Amino acid sequence: MSIQLSLDGHSFSDPALSELPVSGASVTVELLLPRTMLVPAELFDAEKGADLLAANGMPPMAEECVVHSDPEAAFVAVTAINREALRQVEEKLGDRARFTTPLLHSPANTAKTVWMSCRAGILYIKVYDAGELQLAEALPAATETDMTYFFEQLDSSFPLKGYELRIAGDDPKAARKLLGKRFKQVICE
Repeated sequence: MSIQLSLDGHSFSDPALSELPVSGASVTVELLLPRTMLVPAELFDAEKGADLLAANGMPPMAEECVVHSDPEAAFVAVTAINREALRQVEEKLGDRARFTTPLLHSPANTAKTVWMSCRAGILYIKVYDAGELQLAEALPAATETDMTYFFEQLDSSFPLKGYELRIAGDDPKAARKLLGKRFKQVICE
């Protein structure tokens, strides 16, 4: 199941909450939300989620609360989610809900790699060098202009000609056409 922002608040992708069984195994809920960050597991404290988001310049709004992915993983995704959307998920799934985000994806190659996925108007991007994560961001990127601007800025910190680009998401071929010439190699996942 996927939750994403929409103009009227929030929406649920297939399968809708009403179609899920009331009991059973855990359900992975993918959150497609812009105020998302990764925290190394050793620095993560569930009670400090809102503080972590605020320190990263994206405090939860009044109608939002904070949820997180698996705290036992190497990185924990911390996300601000609409309280009503969370209430609906918890009402249906209880403690069976397991939250994730595209930002938790690990590409096959992490040598000198930029991984990106544009979904629901949000650009998820991770930069790796020598297998180490250097950057992880979730940014609103509704247009090609937004994406181009971000990659121009990224190029000033990470000379992209030396990196492989791995693309996932809604339209990887369009992203390849838009950004491919900036990289030494481009792979659509």
